[in-house]
Amino acid sequence: MIQQARQTAILFAAINLLACFESQSVGQVASNTNQGLLSSSNPIEQQSVRDLPPKPREDVEPSKKKKVWLEFRKKGGVVYRGTDDYQIKCDLYIPEGKGPFPAILAVHGGAWRQGTKLTMLRHAWRMAGSGYVVMAINYRHAPKHPFPAQVHDCKHAVRWMRAHADEYKIDPQRIGAYGYSAGGHLVSMLGTTDSKDGLDGDIEEGMENFNARVKAVVAGGAPCDFGWLDDDSKVLSYWLGGSRQQKPEVFRRASPTTFVTKDDPPFFFYHGESDLLVPAKSSQSLHQLLLKAKVPSQHFVLENTGHLGAFSDLDWMDKAIEFFDRHLK
Repeated sequence: MIQQARQTAILFAAINLLACFESQSVGQVASNTNQGLLSSSNPIEQQSVRDLPPKPREDVEPSKKKKVWLEFRKKGGVVYRGTDDYQIKCDLYIPEGKGPFPAILAVHGGAWRQGTKLTMLRHAWRMAGSGYVVMAINYRHAPKHPFPAQVHDCKHAVRWMRAHADEYKIDPQRIGAYGYSAGGHLVSMLGTTDSKDGLDGDIEEGMENFNARVKAVVAGGAPCDFGWLDDDSKVLSYWLGGSRQQKPEVFRRASPTTFVTKDDPPFFFYHGESDLLVPAKSSQSLHQLLLKAKVPSQHFVLENTGHLGAFSDLDWMDKAIEFFDRHLK
């Protein structure tokens, strides 16, 4: 019980810190660039967050290519999925030029229960400036919408990208996915599952001929299995309906490690060594299974860096873009 309580306390403290940190980071970027992307009415209080900061590392070699940043435009608040009960929106970042361009689905974190597409702002700018159409999405949150609603929304988003490829200058054959924390989990599910795994959800009329597979995945700070939690821990019950002891099949189906096959796309993982929310061994477990299946996979542990520090370290976003360049360009 003590261990379970400690896990619960760490999880919810880190969730709240991450939400505040991400909100603050987006607000700072908007203020510094005079874009007014966030107003003072933002409900999440702006405050500083202490986390182990990233240190300079010799294992990250600078790119030998001279970076050419492209101009891009943003189209915000686009509804990509809707019913009578809800509307789910995305922001699209579209490079200037004729296209078509490779595209990246960007999925935010927040423990599957909170967060917003705005937290991916800096990362989306980086990718769009590198020549990618970026679709940063909101998705349905637990506990109102438990697993697998979030997976369904991500898969629908990929189909939507293909269905609207001409409109947004997307090359439908070159779509990747990037996510951090819970978003890293969701893009890992995109990479490892396909239609036969039963996680597509209801496919909307008109989307039947568009598949939800992606060609490359970048997952940061990602929970890829849940073996690090005690069997009787209910820390994820708001999302998975109970403990692993109570819901073993749900936990199995929520784990990207369950679905690894040799036809999965290349993966790129990065994870803070000092991550107290999601241990690095969780993403390492998926990395090892991918290698065993002969799927190209890279895994990097960021020395002296925690969960928030890894998210804020845009040097690793640049490394992720280099990975996407190799597989999508």
